[in-house]
Amino acid sequence: MLALAAVPSLPADAQTVAGFSATDPRHAHLRALDQKATTLFENDDFALSMSQKTRDAWAALRDAGMKVRVAGHPHPMAGVGLIKLGSMDQIEGKNPSALANVDKGLALIAPFRDAYPIPWLEGMSVKGYVQSMIGDVAAGAETLAQASAYADGYFARVGPKALSEADYMLKSNIAFSHAQALSRLGRNGEAVDAQRASLEARTTSLGPNHPDTVASTYTYAQMLYRAARLVEAEKYARLAVNTATDHVDRKHPSYHRSLEMLGLLLARTGRRVESIDYMERAIAIKRETMGTKSLFYHFGLYNMAGVLLPMERYSDAEPLFLEAERGFRAVEGENSPQSARALAFAALASAASGRPDEAIERARTAMARVRTPTASDRDMGQRVYPLLVPALIATGQGDAARVAAADYLRETRQIDNAPAFALANAAMLAAWAQGGDAVAAARQMAGLLRESQSLDDDGDLNEDQRAALDTILKIAVQAHDPALALDAMAILAGSRIAQANRLVAERLVADPALAARVRTLQDKLKALASADSVLLKALATDKDVEAARVARATVESVAEAERAAIARDYPRWVEARGGVRPDLATLRAGLAQNEALLAVMPAFDGVYLLAVNADGATVERTGLARAAMVALVDRLRGAMTPNGFDRTAAHDLYTQIFTPTILARLGKAKALRIVPTGAFASLPFAMLPQRPVVAVGRDTPWLIRRFAIEVQPGFATSTAAPQRIAMRNQSFLGVGAPDAFAAATRPAAPVLLAANHYFRGGTADATALSQLPSLPGSLAELRAVADRFGTDRATLLVGAQASEAALRGQDLAPYSVILFATHGLVSGQMEGVTEPALVLSPPAPGTGDDGLLTASEVAAMRIGADWVILSACNTAAGDSAQAPAYSGLAQAFRYAGAGSLLVSHWPVRDDASAFVTLETVKAANAGTPRAVALQKAMLKLMRSDRPDAAQPYIWAPFILVGR
Repeated sequence: MLALAAVPSLPADAQTVAGFSATDPRHAHLRALDQKATTLFENDDFALSMSQKTRDAWAALRDAGMKVRVAGHPHPMAGVGLIKLGSMDQIEGKNPSALANVDKGLALIAPFRDAYPIPWLEGMSVKGYVQSMIGDVAAGAETLAQASAYADGYFARVGPKALSEADYMLKSNIAFSHAQALSRLGRNGEAVDAQRASLEARTTSLGPNHPDTVASTYTYAQMLYRAARLVEAEKYARLAVNTATDHVDRKHPSYHRSLEMLGLLLARTGRRVESIDYMERAIAIKRETMGTKSLFYHFGLYNMAGVLLPMERYSDAEPLFLEAERGFRAVEGENSPQSARALAFAALASAASGRPDEAIERARTAMARVRTPTASDRDMGQRVYPLLVPALIATGQGDAARVAAADYLRETRQIDNAPAFALANAAMLAAWAQGGDAVAAARQMAGLLRESQSLDDDGDLNEDQRAALDTILKIAVQAHDPALALDAMAILAGSRIAQANRLVAERLVADPALAARVRTLQDKLKALASADSVLLKALATDKDVEAARVARATVESVAEAERAAIARDYPRWVEARGGVRPDLATLRAGLAQNEALLAVMPAFDGVYLLAVNADGATVERTGLARAAMVALVDRLRGAMTPNGFDRTAAHDLYTQIFTPTILARLGKAKALRIVPTGAFASLPFAMLPQRPVVAVGRDTPWLIRRFAIEVQPGFATSTAAPQRIAMRNQSFLGVGAPDAFAAATRPAAPVLLAANHYFRGGTADATALSQLPSLPGSLAELRAVADRFGTDRATLLVGAQASEAALRGQDLAPYSVILFATHGLVSGQMEGVTEPALVLSPPAPGTGDDGLLTASEVAAMRIGADWVILSACNTAAGDSAQAPAYSGLAQAFRYAGAGSLLVSHWPVRDDASAFVTLETVKAANAGTPRAVALQKAMLKLMRSDRPDAAQPYIWAPFILVGR
């Protein structure tokens, strides 16, 4: 540790030795030396400004000042020379020398501080920055706080006319460094205030449109994000982009950096699809202005790939990581740490894509590049070992897996304040590889992940967490432990639900009472996470284990009591956050007679199956890896036409999911609840053939012949029927066939895009909405259903009346059946405000509406319908087959009070939709279980004489959505 020279304690009032004058003519030779050194230091030639000649000039000032005595002190100009030498040291990365010089310089200036305020501030700025860089962040933050406070007082005292642009820039830089130090300490609220001060000073110095002000603006946005002030963060990030677009040269780094920062912010707040547009623009500008050999360009590729990873777009992310890896290596050398990081992420993509041998080779190469006894080596181990150990086990390299797991555990235990996740993950992988109690370690890991999910506002899982869940599921399969598998699957399903319903949950938590309760719970969960770390560290070192265990149990009991109280008082919020925590006994008790449950969950590199019936449960992994299974779903969805489908893909999916072991557990069940996530939420299970199909006919052995199917997004087990507000006599509300959004031009062959395409900056994009394909059969469908109810019991809102305003004007409680026949937009990742929505008619000017009925708006409605039907909707219009076809909209209607949801995977022919809707509702009203009612309607449609009725494209898109 460096021995730091003591800086005198400084009074708040003016501090200068009595009678001293900075312009004393006796000291003119010192001012001349200062001017000579300053001219050299501020030269535009950087080499000259940092040359030995400049150092010698500052040293001459230091030496001359030390020879002059003022009231018993060396002349403060000696301190100025030392501070400038320290500044040069800091620029050259010589931090110990820099700190020593500025400490001595500050000590010399201290008695004369108010006569040399700017050099004093420069010295404090260098000192605080260097303290932070060498690891003493708290001391650095305190030094910079003193500097900022002094700058505020000095600037206020002398007034703006006496201050130069350089003075304001110094103040801005001090505040910037202070904000960075505070952020590193986790004091994010204070960091926001400091960066705000930096932005204001920089704006005063340079104006609002200067590239450096743009940089300060997007840095402010970053600080706001870290302080969880997300709305303000996005506002300033967009301001930086708009200012850069209008006023900054495309070649300036602030231009592309502002785009990239907004993209990263959107990605970190769950809007990855929208973020990609900004990231791509930033990369294109870097390519154009800097070339493909620039480090900035390769960092752009690296950041873009990092956005794609959590979207499970591994095939897109992998080549970007590899190109960035080659670029980093070309610039920084063969052992470039950044190239190693990029290669490690490429290894992760290999593992997730089912190529373990390639993942092993890349992981080992990445590790070798930084295999030195440094902190960076441990950081790389934290990245590489969690994917290396499972890959070694998967390829039968048990001995190598045990060595790698032991290394991972040892290195993790050596990290000061290692996070609980890393400690638990290392312990789990070591127990699994070495034949220890892997189940107990996996349960502990699942508990930590559940707590982490409760803390995360959007419920998102990162790659490390998803890989850990995959390991838990592997252990559950090997141990035949369905309860452990259910723990992991509930976290996976809960994550998807929370992402789909983020804005619904935000609307619910707008209640101040609930918001206060949620903050209290999060505080208690943070305390529990800290207690977990302490316990895991104690277990690792075999010290104070019992005390740590007792302390954790105490904290856990408090947190669990708060969680249970919120679940009791605010069950809708818990459900919207995906917080339902099932157990097998409750799950089995919630099954009806002759009913079973099947969960189909992709995790990281595998797909896992959990079958549950009244007698027990079975867990299994599909024979094909996740990537191959998702490819089958893509093939099936991509080849669906009114005249045919990929019969091989359909049967392969059936054999992978409905294995002999799973079928044995399902037994004689006649009804099946399916809980699918990821790509499998878009899979029409009803059309999977139980035997290979040569030609489609009325007797093709579809899965729907074997089971009445209900799909649910999670493991909620409520068996009680929701209270119905609607009266017993059936009444119908049909909403749809809305007017089109106007546009100057219209493409000849419109296509339906991901929901994000229809939003820009958080509001509906009328131009994009105008390009939606028409639904010519929707009006006929609505009228056909209305006719069956009778004109006295049917209401239609069509054309211009199919609007948000008209819906708000309706009392929806009395209707027993509500049918929406319009486009449904569901993004592949349910991005931010680009939430699932139903497209209605364009709004009247000045209403504040946008023509989209979003999930969060639906959740605020009061609906009493037994049935809500989303028909003629492309509710799986996401950007890949991973798009959940229902969860956001269906959950929202559930929260609003609806009973059953009948939705479609793709646009449905109007006659088929009307047929299935009417037959299902009619049978259900007669007492038939709703899943069975839909099953019978589908089978009846297949047997009918309607054109192509036997083709699954006609009858298979319908799904019944439960809780």
